[in-house]
Amino acid sequence: MRKNLEVKGGAFYLDGQKIQILSGAIHYFRVVPEYWEDRLKKLKNCGLNTVETYVPWNLHEPEEGKFCFDGICDMERFFQTADALGLYVIVRPSPYICAEWEGG
Repeated sequence: MRKNLEVKGGAFYLDGQKIQILSGAIHYFRVVPEYWEDRLKKLKNCGLNTVETYVPWNLHEPEEGKFCFDGICDMERFFQTADALGLYVIVRPSPYICAEWEGG
């Protein structure tokens, strides 16, 4: 579902409603998919409304032109799980993500 995020007067507005982003990080590629829902619920139970995650492109494209988006690389499933729990997602794509990630 596409939403419109704006900044006005130093505040965030999502689809015209003022929001405060309270974010924590979960790197989907460091947690097996079977635990994603549990970890996202725990993040939400801490009072957060947003999850932030890197996208380590060298994991998704290990060789030029060969892509992986299943299993631990299934970003779409991770995003859908977060959405189903009412969490916003901040996506931080590479090429350089740091995050103690080899080549990133």
